[in-house]
Amino acid sequence: MTRILLTGATGTVGTHVVHALRDRAAETVVLVRDPEVAAARLGDVRFAPGDFDDPDSLRRALRGVECVYLSAADGPRKVAHETTVIDAAAESGVQRIVKLSAMHADPASALPAFRWHGEIEARLLRSRVPAVILRPAFFMTNLLMVAGGVAQTGLLHAPTAGRQVAMIDVRDVAETAAVTLLADGHAGRTYDLTGPAPITFTDVAAALTEATGTTVRSVDLTEEQARPRFERAGLPDWLAVHLAGVFGLIRAGGFERTTGHVQAITGRPARGIGGFARDFAAAFTLPAVPAGQSG
Repeated sequence: MTRILLTGATGTVGTHVVHALRDRAAETVVLVRDPEVAAARLGDVRFAPGDFDDPDSLRRALRGVECVYLSAADGPRKVAHETTVIDAAAESGVQRIVKLSAMHADPASALPAFRWHGEIEARLLRSRVPAVILRPAFFMTNLLMVAGGVAQTGLLHAPTAGRQVAMIDVRDVAETAAVTLLADGHAGRTYDLTGPAPITFTDVAAALTEATGTTVRSVDLTEEQARPRFERAGLPDWLAVHLAGVFGLIRAGGFERTTGHVQAITGRPARGIGGFARDFAAAFTLPAVPAGQSG
């Protein structure tokens, strides 16, 4: 049985990769700094204590491992962290790395996260470890960043100029990752992953309206109107720059294209926005006020 080491397993996608591999009875080991904290999130899985800044711990975790799921938290240390794993994997004779990247990854990108992903992809190619690169489009879970505001106001603000976005559910990304970790025939491939159809934020608002039973309306902002919202959000500077740039790409039509890779690899269609809205409706809904109390 293939033994798989998962990095970034407590992340947005990684948590679902753990579940997808568990459903397939795969032999997995999860690299974590704090097994107790990770166990509370991931449940009963096998852990390998390790740290991206400690190459020796990575080499220990990689003993007997054939495949690696590669992901580290976004931020200025991302390139250093993921390339350390790549180097240790190459030294350990790992047979395949599945790298979670992003659509528009490019080492020359002006957007921080896309530049970091591009630099890591280039390092992975130079390592000569057989690899699969997954480049998902805009995550549906990004909508959860504004869920509280939607619940409070019934308004979904976004600077999209009405353009469509082929949003993808992270669960589909995770299931695609699980298959490419376990099945042969994908090494050397780069897959752009999208939802089943491009949608506007008006479509998102309609799906949230149906799912929550409360009217949600999309409000399209200009770039100038959106800028102070990013600045007031308390985000790291790099993330504020990146998100503003992502919406610039959306306005330019950079996320409209769809692909059929999710269905081709997993054997089932990608989830649409309606299912996501139903599954996460509670996040976009105000808590009920107990009888006898007023808000």
